[in-house]
Amino acid sequence: MPRVSIIMPVYNNAAFVQEAIHSMLIQTFKDFELIVIDDGSKDGSAELIDQFKDPRIRKIIHRQNRGVVSVLNEGLGLATGEYIARMDSDDISTPDRLNIQVSFMDQNPAVGLSAGAFTTIIGGRPKINPFSHEEIKTWLLFHCCIAHPTVIMRNSIVQQLGVRYDSNYPHAEDYELWNRLAFQTQLANLPVNMLYYRTHSGQVSHLHRAIQNDSARRVRQRQFSRLGLHLSDEENRIMLDFIHFNINPADYPGYFRAVGFARWLLEQNAKHRVYDQQMLNMALSRCISHLPY
Repeated sequence: MPRVSIIMPVYNNAAFVQEAIHSMLIQTFKDFELIVIDDGSKDGSAELIDQFKDPRIRKIIHRQNRGVVSVLNEGLGLATGEYIARMDSDDISTPDRLNIQVSFMDQNPAVGLSAGAFTTIIGGRPKINPFSHEEIKTWLLFHCCIAHPTVIMRNSIVQQLGVRYDSNYPHAEDYELWNRLAFQTQLANLPVNMLYYRTHSGQVSHLHRAIQNDSARRVRQRQFSRLGLHLSDEENRIMLDFIHFNINPADYPGYFRAVGFARWLLEQNAKHRVYDQQMLNMALSRCISHLPY
């Protein structure tokens, strides 16, 4: 049984898939299986995958496209490792990624899931997300601050909680899952670059932005319901201004509406104790002050 099972869904990524697979095969940490699931690609991706003969690769080829949520859940069901890592078929992992992640998880048994930093330009400045559990849990109300293709999680948690991605939140299934797990296990982000995240026109965030935004809104509304709130359209627009650091202090009516909204959230959180009050206050203040993490 390998210590790590890596799940890599593939769909029409012939231009990038071999680089992505190669970046996992040259990891300094060797005890893993790489579960590569081609989801009915029409561009020759499956043939490129088949060229790899490394025995650590488990190849699953679907003739028909089933969708990424189905494939991810299939991978969770197939994973036999102590840890389950994610990797996308258009990104490149750093050679020491698994070694760093396994060491961290071994040394922090209370952490059920962790992720890392990434760059969008090779050699560029890493995007570092909030580190501690309470920071992550709070910022998840605003942003998806866990980079999906850098995630590693304990298989024991997956089995114990019956963890699966939810198809009711298309193109934001990862964001939904992190918000759910934040109330079930400890989360962490390491401030270490682990991935080159490739941006291109074929990404979900480009092709399905409207669907993704609606799914994310519904995830946030579920979190607001924990605070006893259901946002109106106007309140959702104010929340989007917080999310996009778009609050203008020169717009006095809009600014004071935003401040009132922030106070309202803090009052509700003080009643329901969903988030760490200091962390929520800090996140709201940083959004108002245009200070991203």
